[in-house]
Amino acid sequence: MKKSLSLFFAVLLALTFIISGCSNKASQASSNKPVHVRIGHYGGTCDAATYVAYEKGYFKKNGLDVELVKVDFNTLKDGIGTGKIDAVNASPGLFKPIEQGLNIKLVDGIHTGCIQGVVPVNSPIKSIKDLKGKTIGVDAIGGVPMVLLSMELSQNGIDPKKDVTWKVYPDPQLEQAIDKGEKDAFVNWDPFGEQYIESGKGRKIFGNNHDGDPNNQYCCFVGINGKLVKENPEVAKAIANSYAEADKWIEGHQEETAQLEVDKKYIPGDVELNAKLLKSYEFVSDKERAKKSFTTIVTSMKQQKILDPSTDVNTFVNNVFVDLK
Repeated sequence: MKKSLSLFFAVLLALTFIISGCSNKASQASSNKPVHVRIGHYGGTCDAATYVAYEKGYFKKNGLDVELVKVDFNTLKDGIGTGKIDAVNASPGLFKPIEQGLNIKLVDGIHTGCIQGVVPVNSPIKSIKDLKGKTIGVDAIGGVPMVLLSMELSQNGIDPKKDVTWKVYPDPQLEQAIDKGEKDAFVNWDPFGEQYIESGKGRKIFGNNHDGDPNNQYCCFVGINGKLVKENPEVAKAIANSYAEADKWIEGHQEETAQLEVDKKYIPGDVELNAKLLKSYEFVSDKERAKKSFTTIVTSMKQQKILDPSTDVNTFVNNVFVDLK
């Protein structure tokens, strides 16, 4: 009898430790102890909301002990898959991996802007319509800059698959290739397009931020690990709230944000250029608008056959975009 009782209590104790370990973040979320979360960042101008939420204490205010983790496209996918990354500034470049099973949910938008298409300053190309029959440089086939410009081309009656030629170059070589005449234009993330313009050699013909137009597409969303959203929705909501508060602060403090990014060595470059870029973005938390933008981009990606033809847009959007009530 004593041996049976001893065995029973030993099993009970082991189960207690297992349950305690599995619910660690959930229990922290309901106590005053900050919840440790890892948030990925790329080291770019458009990661401003992540840096502001961290440096200005919005994460901490919402009960989070944040560890910033530098990522690239591949390490982010691995980090989400293994649970080593809890959240990230998510771009449409992740939509194909999500379709393929990457477990990340979108819960809000962060900002518009950050993509520019440019041509040489003396180019005969004056508008999007003039790109028909031209060669366009991009950082990746199916990447965000290509997707967003393709949407604009389609709206102007140009078939992005048949009427233009896409050529891939590493970011630093995009400007060199256009100078050599290997392509007629390039579209890429900031600050590459803006740097080309600032040098006096380039001229802007495309951007995904049109002077406060409410139809501007988000290029960055609050992305949270799907497992975290399911198991600890309160923690996920705290992350989303932190980004919303950071957005609000940035809208009134673009120059201070640019100074913070450079001073803390999150990004290279000068403060003036980054402040100019931040002023051209729209940092706004608007879940309804973000979901609409997400739907528009997914629809375009399917039309361009980046997403599988069998993917149902409405089902995909409703599975990925989560309303954290």
